[in-house]
Amino acid sequence: MFELDQRIAEQLTEVALNSAVQVRCGNSNAFMVTASTMIPLMQMFEMGGVYISANRGAVEIIQAFESIGMDVSNIQFIDLVSSGILGGTDVPYSNIHFVDSPIMLESVLLRTLYILRTTSSVRNFVFLDSVNALAIYNEDRILAEYLHTFINTFRQREILSVVLNVPDQTPPLVLSNLDLYCTDLIDRGQVVIH
Repeated sequence: MFELDQRIAEQLTEVALNSAVQVRCGNSNAFMVTASTMIPLMQMFEMGGVYISANRGAVEIIQAFESIGMDVSNIQFIDLVSSGILGGTDVPYSNIHFVDSPIMLESVLLRTLYILRTTSSVRNFVFLDSVNALAIYNEDRILAEYLHTFINTFRQREILSVVLNVPDQTPPLVLSNLDLYCTDLIDRGQVVIH
């Protein structure tokens, strides 16, 4: 039985549409924290959005959500991982878009803006999973600058941005800048493994 973190939903009720939420988690609880963030956005707040997948392929993420009963057919996925895998873009889902590489940060932003322009949802979010995965491919200063542009682009358009990261795998410069750029923090980074 999958159990959601209800405190995340409570924290999200206090967030405005033009907010940027930094969500910190550990490796052991990343999926639980992600699902506990996504479900209230989609169900309680009736939001649509874009899920940017830099950590794992979008098919794997969709299947994990479906395994806990989540319908993600209204969410558009931007997959930064699967283009580098042989046959990775041959998928059965029409809501997955591919960017060739995690270093193509400008392409990710432009593709996200295009998808949001074509969506029918009145209120939208952008969920970036995850900063620590982007840090593998991008220089610290470049990534920090990109996140500043990313967050402010959506803030200006009243689109909620949610940025997931594992703090101990995120470069200090990027982490400190996220603390500066983001308006809200959901911290589930300290986890006791049962």
